[in-house]
Amino acid sequence: MEQALVLITIAPTTERKILEALKELPGVQEAHFLYGPYDIYLKIEAKSSQELQELVLGKIRLIPGIRSTMTCFIAD
Repeated sequence: MEQALVLITIAPTTERKILEALKELPGVQEAHFLYGPYDIYLKIEAKSSQELQELVLGKIRLIPGIRSTMTCFIAD
């Protein structure tokens, strides 16, 4: 299995709605609020790096209120 961390910035006042939507996506292992330059942290998992990319580009980034993402593939 491939894993990645996704750091997300969101629009103000959308926090709870977005976090709940993210938690419902298949492949999301963890989802938490952060204080700092990013608003939400995700740990995601899929069978391949291609599936991780599809999850980020085809599902996560399409959620209304998400402004940007940074995906960091886990190496070990």
